[in-house]
Amino acid sequence: MGELKLKMRKVQVEITSECNLDCEYCLRKNLKGSFIQPELIEGLDFKEYILYGYGEPFLHPKLKEIVSKIDGRITISTNGMVDGSFKEIVDLVDKIGISVDFDGKIRKGLKFNKIVDKIRTLDGKGIMQVVVTRDNLHNIHKLAEISASNGMDFLATNVVAPNEVIYRKALYFEGSKRNVEMAKGLNEEFLIDAIVGLSKGDVKNYRNLLNKAYGEGYSLNLLAIMNLQDKIDIAYRAEKIFEEIADITKSYGVELIKPEFFGDAKNRECPYKNGMFVRVDGSVSPCMSFAYSHNEFVNNHQKYIKSYLPANLNQELDDVFEALDEFERLRQNMENFPWCADCPYVRGCWYSEKNIDCYRNDPSCSECLYSSKIARCLL
Repeated sequence: MGELKLKMRKVQVEITSECNLDCEYCLRKNLKGSFIQPELIEGLDFKEYILYGYGEPFLHPKLKEIVSKIDGRITISTNGMVDGSFKEIVDLVDKIGISVDFDGKIRKGLKFNKIVDKIRTLDGKGIMQVVVTRDNLHNIHKLAEISASNGMDFLATNVVAPNEVIYRKALYFEGSKRNVEMAKGLNEEFLIDAIVGLSKGDVKNYRNLLNKAYGEGYSLNLLAIMNLQDKIDIAYRAEKIFEEIADITKSYGVELIKPEFFGDAKNRECPYKNGMFVRVDGSVSPCMSFAYSHNEFVNNHQKYIKSYLPANLNQELDDVFEALDEFERLRQNMENFPWCADCPYVRGCWYSEKNIDCYRNDPSCSECLYSSKIARCLL
């Protein structure tokens, strides 16, 4: 318990679950709006505070009071649609993320011109955040140029889809890129030969490919690679576009935080490692994904993620750390969770649909897009 307390460096606080936008990919559609009580977080002692959750922090009537009492590095994220004490808050924080898009159809209520006015007041503290999909990929160069020319870092994340409709707009392929490279050039004839070979007891070609993948430490979901070529093609295209974005940000001397467009079973890390998430009601979760029960569509299937709230800030902080301890030890090494995208049995798998896994983890991080950097956040 004492060791975990020393390791815990950062906390993300959901200031409010109230929001003034209606984004088509956000799970907060089912949440009731409320505001965190300032006294709930006054006793926290962390090096870093990240202030945002499933709502708009600047809607909290006591945001300035909360921020002024925090002793530590403060990052806050906003959609830029609230005026109020915006400039005063900017002066009190170390980093401010502004989540943007040109298209008010995807993020209903967003007015880009209003955001641009705020961008010009950030004095090098700003970072532009964009959720990239097939709908707005063509605008990413413009957004990056606006961000970089105003001295803002640029953070792009892939969408975490709540349903199949949004998933079909995604730009990523969850399977390990190395597997895609190993299977390059294979076609339906290979698959037919493999099936015929299996029926005759001759699996040489297929076995050779499997041995190559296993020898490098991967599992192999060959059916996904061969059946989802459109997702692989758009992932490669998105990678190319972000190479161009990197040139833009580099020319202005700002940082690009870009998403990955392929998974990698051997290269995963939890961005919440040594941190925790505080829900608006004071409930404590290991991360934002486990804060509320919700549906996600990932790896071409629907899954249900049940909230995991082992502690509450009404408890003593030592008890909070003790409650988080076991899960924290697991996610220190993400190989404690399987990477289901490479499993040939993931479609229809009872474990993944219930968000547990075949390693007996409950809950599981087995399909977490944040661990693979397919999804990125301000942490």
